[in-house]
Amino acid sequence: MSGYRVFPTVTFQEDIERLEEHTILRELASNTPDDTCLFRFRDAVERAMGILSFAPHSCRRSEVQREFRELIIPFGHSGCVVLFVIRDADVVLFAARDQHEHDYR
Repeated sequence: MSGYRVFPTVTFQEDIERLEEHTILRELASNTPDDTCLFRFRDAVERAMGILSFAPHSCRRSEVQREFRELIIPFGHSGCVVLFVIRDADVVLFAARDQHEHDYR
């Protein structure tokens, strides 16, 4: 198989931007801010998208809606969870949230 095509929705892109902003603000509030934090976060998200392009079925099913899957992206003491669905050879990214948030927006 040549791989899956990954398609982010507008909502997903907005969620990632919100998480980037949250990451920056959290880092600036720390005692020892790391100016590479945003770059490391983006690298973690990019690596995760690579997983979805070849093995999306390896991600866990959503407990709420079984047709959806969730990808956990570890990042430091936290990370984020991406909600997506597999449609034939396409992976559609619907939302992302911080692991400490209770639900997707």
